[in-house]
Amino acid sequence: MVSTPNLYYNLDMYEFMGNLRAEPVIYKKLEASSDDITLLRADVGDRPTWRNPQHPWRLDSRFKLTGVPTLVSWENDAIKGRLEDYEAHLEHKINALVSSK
Repeated sequence: MVSTPNLYYNLDMYEFMGNLRAEPVIYKKLEASSDDITLLRADVGDRPTWRNPQHPWRLDSRFKLTGVPTLVSWENDAIKGRLEDYEAHLEHKINALVSSK
């Protein structure tokens, strides 16, 4: 079992304003953290691929993504918390997600 927090960051490969806004903030916060955090970045494909309602990330019972980027905190095989596309760029929310042990 994994005992250190892991964050899964789901991105669209096409230029999406949320990604451009969120990514620098996420990296800045994680680099400043003293916690042992692993960041896994998972692409969702191009726009037509992501927009498909049958996209695997949308259907996966563990993630059920509705927007990108989504930041998910995962520990011991369970989701501890998540930030949806509309909040994944907010520093105080990232801080809360990373420090929610």
